[in-house]
Amino acid sequence: MIMRVRLSVYVLFATALFLGSCNVERSEKYQSLLAERDSLYTEAVATKGGFDQALNTINEIEEALESVRAAEGIIMVENQEGNTKKAVSEINAIQQTLQENRNKINDLEKSLAEQGSQSKALAQTVSRLKTQLEEKDNFITSLKNELQTSQNQIAELSNQVADLNDDILTLNDDIENLNVQNAAQQATISSQDAALNTVWVAIATAQVLKERGIITKGGLFQPSELSKQVLDKSQFVEADKRELTQIPLNTKRAKIMSKHPESSYELVENENGSLDMIIKDKDAFWSVTNYLVVSIK
Repeated sequence: MIMRVRLSVYVLFATALFLGSCNVERSEKYQSLLAERDSLYTEAVATKGGFDQALNTINEIEEALESVRAAEGIIMVENQEGNTKKAVSEINAIQQTLQENRNKINDLEKSLAEQGSQSKALAQTVSRLKTQLEEKDNFITSLKNELQTSQNQIAELSNQVADLNDDILTLNDDIENLNVQNAAQQATISSQDAALNTVWVAIATAQVLKERGIITKGGLFQPSELSKQVLDKSQFVEADKRELTQIPLNTKRAKIMSKHPESSYELVENENGSLDMIIKDKDAFWSVTNYLVVSIK
């Protein structure tokens, strides 16, 4: 009987606890705490996700900066080698990369602000990356301006070279024309010089000279002399008086029919016993006439 009463008490107590627990779970305070717990958990998950996303963005930006540093070295080499067009193309690509990462930084700052992030280390990292991006942008812009200046200078030099080449071509044409004119003048001078120094020589027997009309026939008391008529140059041998210094007469007896100063020449017997005419003073010898007529026997 006693055991039955105790069992009944335990059952009533357990029932009371169960009913009390059910009443707590149904209470507004309990439900409010559950809602707050769920909200905090959701916020924690969201905050962790935002932090992970921020780290991924920071890693992407740092990798981009590293690629920019590598590209800078390539640009410097290309600039030194004169590949300015390729260098400018590389710079444009870098500027696009920097702009994309500036946009990432801006988006990251907005996201952190919206999440109310209080991480000082994260804020410092973002600030450092912004500074690096700005420095790189300034450097690349400066380098691009220098390359543009170099390209302008090269273009100006190319124009100057082209102008100089045109001037050279013009000078070459002028020189060629002058050479042609000079050659024509030299030919004229040579022709005139040759004409001034051309003389005509006739060496033959008196009979032949008479037949050619070079000397007169003479008479019983009239010796033959040089014809006073215009002489036919075709009956003479043409010579250059500058080169005519010694004339072999191939005879032992000769008479000079043309007029020449006696002191300007002499007749000399050579080793064969025949006579040679030696012209001692060319200017004096040809000062009277440009014709030399010698009658030989």
